[in-house]
Order: sequence, then C-alpha cells, then structure tokens
Amino acid sequence: MKKKIFIAVISLIVFYSAYYYWQNRYVELKPVILADENHTRQIIFFDNDLYKFAEPNEISPSYYKNIKWILDGSRVDYIEKNGIIYVRNQFLDDMNMVWNYTTRAISTEYFELEKKRDSTHLIYEKKCADLRRKKIESILKTIKTDSIKFHEDQKNKGN
Repeated sequence: MKKKIFIAVISLIVFYSAYYYWQNRYVELKPVILADENHTRQIIFFDNDLYKFAEPNEISPSYYKNIKWILDGSRVDYIEKNGIIYVRNQFLDDMNMVWNYTTRAISTEYFELEKKRDSTHLIYEKKCADLRRKKIESILKTIKTDSIKFHEDQKNKGN
C-alpha cells in the first residue's frame, strides 16, 4: 500500500514539474492576427479560435521594431536573443491579449495616445517636482533660521 502511495505522489510531482516547466519555458513571440478577416457569426467555444499566428509576410515590419516598447510598457518578461524576442509559453495561451499587443505595435493611434499621455505625465511630474522643491526650500530655510537662532541662544546662555 505504501508503495502505491509513494508511486502516486512521485507521479504527481513529476507531472506537476513537467507542466510548470512547459508553462514557464521561453518560446518565440509571434504576432497574432484575426483568423478570418470576413468574420461570419458563428458559435465560438474558445476565444483563441478567433485568432491565428501571423506569418512574417502578413504583418507590418514596424511590429518587429515596436513590440519591445509594448512589452516593456506592459511589464511582460521577455528575453531577446539575436533580434528574436522570447516570452513565457503561458503568455501565448491568451491569444486575445497577444493580438491586442500586436495591434498596438502597428497602430499609429496608440503611439499618438502614448505621446499625449507622456506629455501630460511630464507636466504632472514637473508640477510635483516644483511643489517638492518649494517644500524642500522652505524646510531648508526654517532649518537655517532655527539653527541661527539656536546658536545665538547658546551664546547668550554662555555669557
């Protein structure tokens, strides 16, 4: 009986380890496009049925230039080797998300929005930095006046 339990536990550990390795290994990131451009209404059981991996000639060359920007902005772990980007296998399980990243990488509207967002963020950061600088200057001013006052009080006590 103990032997069967031991074999079952070892089997579960091996299967879980294999699954964990399979999901967390790095695979090449491929762009995802809609599977059928002339989409007809049909019953879809899985979201991934709407998408397919694109061939290199089916996607704009700008995708390969911009995808690192998208992945960095989304905080996705990736490795780049010889100009090829590798992501974790579990990342490719959600083809809807990969399609979203693909369309962002080739979209001028997305980058225009990012440009506006960055300029707004920089204005906000400048205001925050100015407020912080003013606060620090006022703190330094009070420290100097308190320090001068403290030293004068010490001299008066000493006399």
